[in-house]
Amino acid sequence: MNRAEAKAFLTCMYNDIVVGLKVEKIPDYFVPEYIQVTDGVPTNLEEFTQHITTLKSLIDNITISPFNDFLYDDELQSATLRYIVDITKKNGMKGQVELIAIFEFKDGKIRRCNELSCPLTSDESFKEIASINQK
Repeated sequence: MNRAEAKAFLTCMYNDIVVGLKVEKIPDYFVPEYIQVTDGVPTNLEEFTQHITTLKSLIDNITISPFNDFLYDDELQSATLRYIVDITKKNGMKGQVELIAIFEFKDGKIRRCNELSCPLTSDESFKEIASINQK
């Protein structure tokens, strides 16, 4: 995967998974052994799927800014990006979270993501939105 392909792939993934909250599309973008570490909290593919399901139950609308930064390493097959997420919860509360994510690719899909989130809203309920998970 080259830089342009990685950026297009990640843009589609964000539109389908994060903005669209389409759980059924997760296998299109992530390898079965996917691992994500968000703010120090590790999750596997099953837990990530539950995270998206949880978001779907709590969130009314999500939008993502264009990537403020996008770096790609051809040799390592990794992309680093920074962006802002605007969130409207079903209870009407609105907030923003800035994220920095490093993605590693394998066979044209995401195999790992290391992510740091920083709420730009003072409301405490947005502090764990990037890793919230209810079973």
